[in-house]
Amino acid sequence: MVNLGVDFGSTYTMVAIYENGEPKTVQPSHLTFHYPSIVCYDEQKDKYFYGTSARDKLGKKGIIGFRGFKMLLNHQMSEEMLKERNYGGKHTPEFITAFFLRSIIQNTLKKLNQDKVDLLVIGAPECWFQSIRTIDARGVLRDICLGFKDLVNRVELRSEPTDAAAFCVWNYEKENQSNFDGKILVVDYGGGTLDTALVSVNRIDDKVQIKPEMLSGIGENSEREIGKAGIAYQEAVVRKAIAEALGISGSEIETGPSFDRAVKEFEDTLITDCEFVDETFEDFAAVPHQLKDEKFITVSYEGEEVDINFAQMKQAYNETIFPQLQRVLDESSESLAADEKPYLALVGGFCNFYLVREQIQNHFQMGEFNSRVKTLFHKEEDREKAIAYGACLLANKVIDVCCVANFGIGMYIKYSNRDKVFMRYAINYGQEYVPDKIYFARDNDKTIAPMILTEADTFLLNFNKKPEYGFAACPKAKFAAALNKAKHDSIVVVGFSIDAAERINVHIFNYNYEADDEQYGTSIPPVATITLSTFRGSFDNLKIPKRE
Repeated sequence: MVNLGVDFGSTYTMVAIYENGEPKTVQPSHLTFHYPSIVCYDEQKDKYFYGTSARDKLGKKGIIGFRGFKMLLNHQMSEEMLKERNYGGKHTPEFITAFFLRSIIQNTLKKLNQDKVDLLVIGAPECWFQSIRTIDARGVLRDICLGFKDLVNRVELRSEPTDAAAFCVWNYEKENQSNFDGKILVVDYGGGTLDTALVSVNRIDDKVQIKPEMLSGIGENSEREIGKAGIAYQEAVVRKAIAEALGISGSEIETGPSFDRAVKEFEDTLITDCEFVDETFEDFAAVPHQLKDEKFITVSYEGEEVDINFAQMKQAYNETIFPQLQRVLDESSESLAADEKPYLALVGGFCNFYLVREQIQNHFQMGEFNSRVKTLFHKEEDREKAIAYGACLLANKVIDVCCVANFGIGMYIKYSNRDKVFMRYAINYGQEYVPDKIYFARDNDKTIAPMILTEADTFLLNFNKKPEYGFAACPKAKFAAALNKAKHDSIVVVGFSIDAAERINVHIFNYNYEADDEQYGTSIPPVATITLSTFRGSFDNLKIPKRE
């Protein structure tokens, strides 16, 4: 068996193994080290294609193309919008994602002459850890991978910028033959998401341990856009150019094979002609109004030739990307002490784009050759490979990451002799925790707070640093039935644990008046344990009750 690290990207996907003391990509072919994150369905042949073969078929007759499916796992797009992107019927984002990842894992095992993956560590966007609106996408992705029981034994999801930080530390120490000392601010900008992470590095028993101190991310879908990153930008540029060329509004432009083909032409040229892009933006920095006279490429749309110029590229950036990136960079800066200068790691394919690099460098006032930017990477291609490499190092336990809760969970409790409702957290937002250890909500005197099953009792969720921002969530039918079955005189003790796959487990104990706190989970076993795969599948969100 083998352990794998996977960077499942919105645009490209990479797989890495740890071999002969270092991480390396498992290449799909001798021509490339990544798979385009694309799936195509040939209606006539009733056959699916993925990666490069799918990319080559995009926009052809009888071919249905699927892109950006990772970012559609967060269930933020309406059925109408999904239909515009060819999703519908059995072709759900979950179905396409499962086909894509299964195909890649099977191909990787074949290339390695292995029959199974023992531990699969797969990167997840940080924005999936930040909000009740998006966190379920992480659970969906995890459950998809856990469904590959014939291919994979265990699955762990890790934050993508944390994966990248793991590789940065390993690479620094290998190249410099000295221990890394300091903090790293990772800016990971890809096809669908923008993530940042500030991490500190420690050594425990001569082993590197990374602890996230600040995590932030954006990538929520809005209207017709997938995320606020590379894909959204490419589509915005093409949509703006078509609208101006044909004299129509952007909303009149349908997302279909012709539009997909135009976006593909633009994306391909953006990658191959990056030096031309850099030189043009630099040459016209002082006279940006003249960029409209500089043509970048001509694409085809519905039989029409459409010119894309640099002014449209800059305008689309200012409208789609600049404010979002600025907000995240500001949040990152607020987490730093006034005199703190962390190492800066720019990773992800979209960080290679001139306007992104320019904005980041201007924000941090760091020159292009600043040592704290250049020290972490000695090969430019490693910026794109950093997440896959870091996931691989974590899969093989070369580097450890402290587990830090991205949400708070506990209970609202109303005691029979008091009118107020009390907030009792078992696990707090930002708390370091041990996987599978059971944590209990506690009263002010530190004793375990029992849960009295009345209408006033609900669970407590929080996705914010401030405890008072928690909100109530009432268990759905299956969850509630397990609670009622376990209750004893309407009183139970509820514990919470988070396992290695980052699933929340709710442990229900009959309340024992004479028991010591430490007996729950040891000499007193739970009468029921419920695994919460997704929040929406487990809770009905309610209005926050009056609380202390």
